[in-house]
Amino acid sequence: MSALLRPQNETNVISDDGLLSVHNWLAMGETKPHYELINGQLVQKMTTTRKHARAAGRFLTQCDNWSESSGWEFFPEGTGVYISERVGYIPDVVGFAPGDELDRNVSMGGAPFLVVEVLSPATAAKDRTDKKRNYARIGVQIYILIDPDEKTLEVFRLTGNRYGAPEVLRDNDIWTPTELAGLELRLEKLWM
Repeated sequence: MSALLRPQNETNVISDDGLLSVHNWLAMGETKPHYELINGQLVQKMTTTRKHARAAGRFLTQCDNWSESSGWEFFPEGTGVYISERVGYIPDVVGFAPGDELDRNVSMGGAPFLVVEVLSPATAAKDRTDKKRNYARIGVQIYILIDPDEKTLEVFRLTGNRYGAPEVLRDNDIWTPTELAGLELRLEKLWM
């Protein structure tokens, strides 16, 4: 399976077993609202609250400002992550390390270095279990959970094929990851 998947124009998007593959999902093109592919079925991503959107947007903005001189690339929600033939996610933010070859025409690719999910009551359980397990399985090095209600940022680092205990930051802390030398992410800017 290629790690880089491009949208295709296909007319038949449902397979014989009634489930979608990642290729079928991409054949649908850009759809509003966004859907993730979970076990061959479309699951609609719900509209987010302003505090959710702000946390994701401000995380991305701070990383983008830093990345101009670092060679890192960050993308907002909309960039897909291929998990398996029947599972694909659309994280809130993805980050790619310098040297990663990025094709601008790709809708979905393999593992980014960093994935951010902003928690909401409807998605928190899935973000903490299924997504966490699947991101580790494909090799996402850093998995970040932002909780705008609790004003926390949890950083999970891949150790082998699992994430270790999280580094937990709160309120006005500043995240200065060794893996992203020079980044100073100010949590106070994430909260409403």
